[in-house]
Amino acid sequence: MHTRPVRGFRAIRERIRLLAAIDPGHHLFGASTHEYQLAPPLTEAELAMLEAAFGALPEDYRAFVRTVAGHGAGPHCGVGELHAPDGGAAPWRNFLCDRATAYDAPCPPGTHLLDGTLVLADQGCGGRSLLIVRGPRAGEVWSDWTAEQGAIAPEAAGLLAWYEQWIGRALFEWCGRAAPRIALEGPASAAELEAIGISFEIVERAGDHPCTLRTLGYLHLRERRFADAEVAFARAAQTGEEALPRHALDRARVGLVRGDIEAALAHARRGLGCDGLWYATRDELRDVLEHALVLAGHRNEALEVLEQRAAEHQLSFDLHHRLARERLARNDVGGAGAALERAARMRNILGAPAPIDDRVPASFEPIIGELRAAGRHVDADALAARAAMILDAN
Repeated sequence: MHTRPVRGFRAIRERIRLLAAIDPGHHLFGASTHEYQLAPPLTEAELAMLEAAFGALPEDYRAFVRTVAGHGAGPHCGVGELHAPDGGAAPWRNFLCDRATAYDAPCPPGTHLLDGTLVLADQGCGGRSLLIVRGPRAGEVWSDWTAEQGAIAPEAAGLLAWYEQWIGRALFEWCGRAAPRIALEGPASAAELEAIGISFEIVERAGDHPCTLRTLGYLHLRERRFADAEVAFARAAQTGEEALPRHALDRARVGLVRGDIEAALAHARRGLGCDGLWYATRDELRDVLEHALVLAGHRNEALEVLEQRAAEHQLSFDLHHRLARERLARNDVGGAGAALERAARMRNILGAPAPIDDRVPASFEPIIGELRAAGRHVDADALAARAAMILDAN
């Protein structure tokens, strides 16, 4: 009777490894908490201790903790560790709710949770996922928002389904972010190629939201199904905020992939001419414009676009360092120094407010190191002197 959950959870473990490979920066929701780490499975003795304290546990949960992990990576902020009553668990970790009677029916809004539930995961913002362990609904996972919204609601038919839903959501989220890059540049690894293949059906079934249709368009574009991509992009542009500039962005990227540089330039410029652009959309349009200008041989114009992008990029050094490298490639040491100084004066350039004494080295030292490694010591000394002058002045 345990064959299906065991086999299913072993497949889930492989999917968790895949997510860890495609999301090394832990950008997907909850990943910064669980970091895709899985604790060792429980031994039979440890499981027996838990069941002695809490009673018989649902089949899916037993299969999970015996074959996959005692706790760790999973939906929301990850599956918490279940302790026996004397285990000293922190309040947010799994525990047996000590409420009134057995859970035997849905609770309407405002009803308190009843006895017979284990807290599986912290959802953040006051929510949590619960595993029903007693009564006719034993094995189901419910979402508990009684603290914030006075209600609970079914979340999944069982633990395995709960995990499968999370894997689908995570792949969908990742694909929405990665599909444009992969369509233009190709997958960065075998893991990304595998994830894109798995994600296609998930995205295709996800409905007609503009964001979903755009992701589907980029999946078609990766396969060079240009007509299907154009149809998806056109459908996405029928509703939603910034529909016109985003449609221009999508069509500009189609132009890049097809090698139609004039079309890419025209669509990117049309998008940039729209009113009320959000920063992210404007930067993406400028990114396409910059690449198209380089391909068209207009490198000076491309550099001007990169300068505009860097001037507005205040939360990381990536564009500033790239601009400095481009200036140095033209032997414009003064221009490179100006780009690095401007970045160092951006208060949140390290991702959060930081003193100038931290920002200046973070801006200048990587480029100085690259120059010294290349034997350009005179240019490195010039940038080091400029950095010292900024620090002395502050």
